[in-house]
Amino acid sequence: MGAGESTEKLGQRVLIAKSKLESDLQTATDRYEHLKQHSPLILKTMLESVSASFETCAPFLESTLLIAWLYDAAQCESIVLSACKKVLRAPINDVQYNWFKQYVFSSNIWMMKTKKSGKFLYEELLAIGNDMSSDIVANMDSIFEHLQSHKQWQKVLAIKNETLVARQDDKKVGLLNDAGLTNVFEAKSDDQKSEDMKTFVDSNMAINILTSTAAKINEEFQKHVKLVMSSHGSYKTAPMKKVERSLSKVENDYAGEQYPKSAKLLDLVRCSVTFNTVEQLIKGYDAFLRHIKATPSIIELARVKNGFLDVNISGGYRDIKINLIYKSQDPDHKNVKMVCEVQFLLINYLEEKKKIHKLYSILREETFFKMVVSENVKKTATKNVTDLKFKETLTVTKGLISCKDREMFKC
Repeated sequence: MGAGESTEKLGQRVLIAKSKLESDLQTATDRYEHLKQHSPLILKTMLESVSASFETCAPFLESTLLIAWLYDAAQCESIVLSACKKVLRAPINDVQYNWFKQYVFSSNIWMMKTKKSGKFLYEELLAIGNDMSSDIVANMDSIFEHLQSHKQWQKVLAIKNETLVARQDDKKVGLLNDAGLTNVFEAKSDDQKSEDMKTFVDSNMAINILTSTAAKINEEFQKHVKLVMSSHGSYKTAPMKKVERSLSKVENDYAGEQYPKSAKLLDLVRCSVTFNTVEQLIKGYDAFLRHIKATPSIIELARVKNGFLDVNISGGYRDIKINLIYKSQDPDHKNVKMVCEVQFLLINYLEEKKKIHKLYSILREETFFKMVVSENVKKTATKNVTDLKFKETLTVTKGLISCKDREMFKC
């Protein structure tokens, strides 16, 4: 699924897409049959106009594309996939990419089966995207290999993983400990209705509490980190994590955690600091730790995750994530605390990350495509879209590109 989507939102989108696909394809088929019988020459002209639109990245109507496909699927497939290779090849041109996203990627054409392989066209698209991303991932691996020969690399490896606080409901933070919440989560019952209520409260009320706390503390936290770190590296604020992305992580990444599972969300408030050299990274990290130790009334270390330690991870995007308990100094937000996150990046990785981000936005839609064409997912509406048969298809995006699971401020 889209990596930032909850199961419910994905299900709603799939149901709408299946209905639209059936309706649009029926309309296109009716028009094609009429033109074939009464004005066959216009079909060739229509295909040529589609080809011209794709060659120049010009706007077009989806109905024209679908009729062109019905007229000559093989030629239309060649036109579409050639444009994909052109648009998605690094460095990606923003104007061409925006055209692709608006007019091509949103089309029903991807749910058509190809003449040559019998595969769905979206499978060919994903193959192109994976091929393009593999080159970028290889570049990241090369960067890592080169870094290991750096004279100060051992100092980077000396930054060990450390977990002091791993949840927002830890007593040092105090979030999600309201009696109303804990009563629901601690209730022992084997009946499904009680479990459903726990899930509902976790995915709604608990996340609402976290996002409202994040809104209170975000601006203050960003100013604090910027003041401390701007002299050491390039500071950049990141948007607060969206509710849909938070819900998706709770449903997928933290499915096996204890209630409230949403307490594992430690990066609703986040920022990054980018360093040009390994030396700057080490100095910046050491300076930040000194600051943390010197200001315990404001900031406290919660966790360190050094992505450079595991040499066995394939797909090179790596960084150092530092989670902090930030304690608001605003009189209006007295006693407000929250675990926030700072990512320490090397500039080499940042450049490659920018390249792969657009590809990732394509690749992460694999589950959506699979579900739209799946016979197991009914087109009829349902009050509870989470009852749809998602289980087999929800896992297909795992490992689409190897750096996916390492958060890169996508949303």
